[in-house]
Amino acid sequence: MDPTTIYLALSAVIVMYGLSSIIYNLFFHKLSAFPGPLLGRASLLWRIYHTQRGRIHLAIADLHRKYGPVVRISPNELYFSSVESWKAIYGHRTSGLPTPIKSEFYDIYGAGFNSLCIGSERDPAKHGKMRKMLSAAFATKSLVEQEHIISSAVDEFIGRIGRDGGPDSPGLNMTKWYEMVAFDILGEMAFGQSFQSVKSGKLHFWSEIIVNHLYFITLIDNLRRLPLVVPLARVLWPSTVAVRNKNSEYSRQKVRERLEKSSTRKDFLSTIVSEYKRGNIDKEEMTAHVSTLTIAGGETVATFLAAATYYLLQNPECYQKLQQEITNRFVSYDEINATAARQLPYLQAVINEGLRIYAPGSQGFPRLSPGMHVGEYYVPRGAEIYTSAWTVTHSEEYFAEPMRFKPERWLDPESSDVKEASQPFSIGPRGCLGQNFAYMEINLILAKMLWKYHLSLVNPALDWEGESRLHVMWWKPALMVRFQERNSV
Repeated sequence: MDPTTIYLALSAVIVMYGLSSIIYNLFFHKLSAFPGPLLGRASLLWRIYHTQRGRIHLAIADLHRKYGPVVRISPNELYFSSVESWKAIYGHRTSGLPTPIKSEFYDIYGAGFNSLCIGSERDPAKHGKMRKMLSAAFATKSLVEQEHIISSAVDEFIGRIGRDGGPDSPGLNMTKWYEMVAFDILGEMAFGQSFQSVKSGKLHFWSEIIVNHLYFITLIDNLRRLPLVVPLARVLWPSTVAVRNKNSEYSRQKVRERLEKSSTRKDFLSTIVSEYKRGNIDKEEMTAHVSTLTIAGGETVATFLAAATYYLLQNPECYQKLQQEITNRFVSYDEINATAARQLPYLQAVINEGLRIYAPGSQGFPRLSPGMHVGEYYVPRGAEIYTSAWTVTHSEEYFAEPMRFKPERWLDPESSDVKEASQPFSIGPRGCLGQNFAYMEINLILAKMLWKYHLSLVNPALDWEGESRLHVMWWKPALMVRFQERNSV
């Protein structure tokens, strides 16, 4: 057959397939009745464009303002913007109600391992057993026993930023330094040894995996919706496979080293090792759990700390009020501990407000509908559904002056703000397992840092939100800060 004829025939098939898909998505798809942009209802193009730009959170918020509490951003995807949707999609189920399960997106968490883990297991019953097994490591009692490990890493960090980021220095990029300390702490807690990032002044490669591959995470999330393109993706981006394998092999090596030690120290892994020795889990599952907890936990804490530092330094009255509360409560640096810090009301208000205005999971947490109601809307089985975390926390329906950093809103008994609209760690049986650990880290770092130093922003003109990009997780701009010891002023 003539090559030209073959080319024309293939072109005609592709065009007909594209047109038929568009017609089906617009008029016959199970979600065709839901509102949204024409390009989004017809195809994946709207989603791909906005996610790859890293501005999907803002685009979705605009759609909610235009169309209301539910929008269709791609043929099989719905976003909701209500407090009620948090509970309906993510909350604990009452008897007889079907459970939304995690979507295929979470398979990314299990990449490189031969066993599912707390992040990648989609079956609710199996996940529940994993969560029950791991929860002891994150219980308040366990964390208090382990606080000295965390505090030691924080002290090293506090000393280093003062030495390297003094008033005569160019400043330190705290976006990177918070990642260093967060991953060092998780190295100690998960593997029994620090990654030595703070000591070396360089990011550990696990941190770099996240920072340097955020764009690819978004790309993979888009490509998984196009099954015919996935094989091509493996050819075009082999580096993602190499990184995945490097991560999993490093995790296995560290777990092997830990198992060879006869350590009596209490940390995350000691709990999991006990389950391994009882035969409740195998080594591969244990490794997958630890890897996921380390990577996800490190980035969440680092993101919050960078954002909170920016907003505090851009709001001097909030910064001064917080520093005064800390220095009034603690006579000396050595007095500071997480339990006492968590009793400081303004510090907790700052933390809550930072998690609201720049939530680590602002894109949302995808679930598959089992065939259920979200408020007044019935969502057919198989549709991918989310609560738009950014939209809800930046909506005037739930928060007065939602774009303003205002910790006082969390202390004012007369405030009309709907606090439950902010769920930075999600809710229900899939809520973040490590949130108590995150709060301990955050309280210790902020309290010790603000007791020890006066902070100043090198570039006050920085537009933090404008320069941030959301690729499932946040890509954050450089945050240059100088430190001056309080007692030297």
